[in-house]
Amino acid sequence: MVKHVVRSQMFTPELLSALFKRADVFREVVDKGQKLDLLTVLAGLGMIYMFWEPSTRTRLSYVRAAHLLGMSVEGSENAGEFSSTIKGETLEDTIKVISSYVPDVIVMRHKQDGAAERAAQVSRVPIINAGDGRGQHPTQALLDVYTIQRELGQLGGLVVVIGGDLKRGRTVRSLAYLLGKYPGNHIIFLSPPQLRVGDDIKEYLAEKGTTFEESGDVEGSLRRSHVVYWTRVQTERKVDGEEPVPQNIAEQFIISAKQMSWMPKWSVLMHPLPRVNEIKVEVDADSRAAYFRQAENGLYVRMALLEWVTKS
Repeated sequence: MVKHVVRSQMFTPELLSALFKRADVFREVVDKGQKLDLLTVLAGLGMIYMFWEPSTRTRLSYVRAAHLLGMSVEGSENAGEFSSTIKGETLEDTIKVISSYVPDVIVMRHKQDGAAERAAQVSRVPIINAGDGRGQHPTQALLDVYTIQRELGQLGGLVVVIGGDLKRGRTVRSLAYLLGKYPGNHIIFLSPPQLRVGDDIKEYLAEKGTTFEESGDVEGSLRRSHVVYWTRVQTERKVDGEEPVPQNIAEQFIISAKQMSWMPKWSVLMHPLPRVNEIKVEVDADSRAAYFRQAENGLYVRMALLEWVTKS
């Protein structure tokens, strides 16, 4: 059976635990600079990446993860222009052709919601969703949860503030799905009224018995937090007719040293990156700012995931 990774809901706490243990092993080996058989476990296998949207961390971490595991790597970082898509070829036909070249996994990012699901329906090999429109970014959620585990030592019983653009942010959706799998979590969705989280996420959390609330109170929310997960405004996903966020409101959703003073000493600040101006550079020096550690964690989690999808 082909192991596609399309939605974060597919991951159980047990599977996440196994992947995170494997990521820890890879981290230790890479950190020590060792050239062990462990880093050739996928020798002879191949990965193709196809990105119809820009990416820095996701694309490069997958490429590096594959190389460290001994895989061959080919692909396009600008598939919208440098593939037959520009001639009008459908996504389905593109994936049928690519998967017939016998790569062992395809990592793809696309601008359309549901594109990864469509690809999985026709692919001969595993599809890993590296982001599809406003839909999901499941492997970002994996590294986010892995980061929370490393930073705080637990994944349940947490107050998690998810702030910023909750309407259009796919990382927000994927993370909320995973947080709902652990007991005792309470999520505070913190955003301007124009950028509130979708009803489907709230319905999912209610089904899982995960408590949540919606708020516009930045200070009150941050003071209660164990985890603050901040996001930028996704201007590239704005559609016609959507109400813009007034500048005076947007300025309230910026993290500076002042906002950090409201957070508990034991809390952690995360961000999927890239940031624009929603977290000031001065915050980088705060030990609670984990977003660069978070990005590094993506390498080890993706090594574990590549191994999992390609091994029976």
